[in-house]
Amino acid sequence: MSHLKYSTLCLNGQTLKGSDLINFCDSKLKNPQTNAWEIPIFEFILEWLDKSESIIVKTSGSTGTPKQIRLKKVHMINSAKATTKALDLKEKQTALLALSADYIAGKMMIVRAMVCGLNLVVVEPSGNPLKNLDEIIDFTALVPLQLSNTLKSVSQTEKLRQIKNVLIGGGAIEEPLIQKISSFSNNFYGSYGMTETCTHIALKRLNGQFPDKYYQTLPKVKISADQRSCLVINADHLSDSKLLTNDLVTIFSETEFVINGRYDHIINSGGIKVSPEAIENKLKNFIKNNFMVSSVPDDLLGEKIILVIESDQSNLNELYKLWSKTDAVLKPYEIPKLIEFYQPFIFTLSGKIDRNALREKIREKLRNK
Repeated sequence: MSHLKYSTLCLNGQTLKGSDLINFCDSKLKNPQTNAWEIPIFEFILEWLDKSESIIVKTSGSTGTPKQIRLKKVHMINSAKATTKALDLKEKQTALLALSADYIAGKMMIVRAMVCGLNLVVVEPSGNPLKNLDEIIDFTALVPLQLSNTLKSVSQTEKLRQIKNVLIGGGAIEEPLIQKISSFSNNFYGSYGMTETCTHIALKRLNGQFPDKYYQTLPKVKISADQRSCLVINADHLSDSKLLTNDLVTIFSETEFVINGRYDHIINSGGIKVSPEAIENKLKNFIKNNFMVSSVPDDLLGEKIILVIESDQSNLNELYKLWSKTDAVLKPYEIPKLIEFYQPFIFTLSGKIDRNALREKIREKLRNK
């Protein structure tokens, strides 16, 4: 039970250890005035402090259909230590838990606080986690939607600038968003990982004088690609088995790679397989609104590529300009056959565009036209 070596937690400035921490969590769970969003935090701490060497965690679907899996606590400790080293986190620094503890990203913030001896400040998971924050924070993890919302507020942006290390994960980080933080003096990192690897196995510096072009693997992580060109992860310290993902990858070296989209998102249009994320990457500098490349059934092509933009109406002049730009940057078989407008977009809990749900809404809308 090596995990019980890490049984001390400083929570909102209050340090509790062992049985005192257990009693504190028990009392919080029994208190009817405890906020609903806090419950997963205290439940996880109790689960961490029990005698079991593993925990059950919900996956997000990076390696297939979302499901529940069992993670070893020693693997979670190893992951926390790797992050601590990569970001040079120090004991008594302050970490902000802005993500739900229902999922691995939130759980790992708690583990990092225990392993590294950080003061963990908890706030309600929301689109604006810094809104009511008073403490000075050294380290946090956010999803792109939270970062985007924060940058819309002058006061929240100032708070963001004071956080030494900011991890961004849970979804694609679009170039316009990266540009907004490019001149910030603090450190922003894009992270790649999944539940099965106890969050990230690679980081990418997003700002500063020398931002990274590619994801850089953390030590002891080995990568390769399978016959589908999908990423394969071999990290004995994080998982007992090799992990096969559905993420399309280009590998540049033993430690460097880029993700090109999802194998299960591929559109088969007229017998040609197209990655919607690859098309989106070519269009991202032209479209300011949220957008998504998807498909609808087509009698001739099987699947017809469409471009969906988050807006309540179309401007014909702007639409014409957009068509011209798509023709210039896309290959003939990548060009959307239809541009559709829809508002509001649907997002997952981790801040990603919910592609499946939004695709069904668009298909329903088009059927009713």
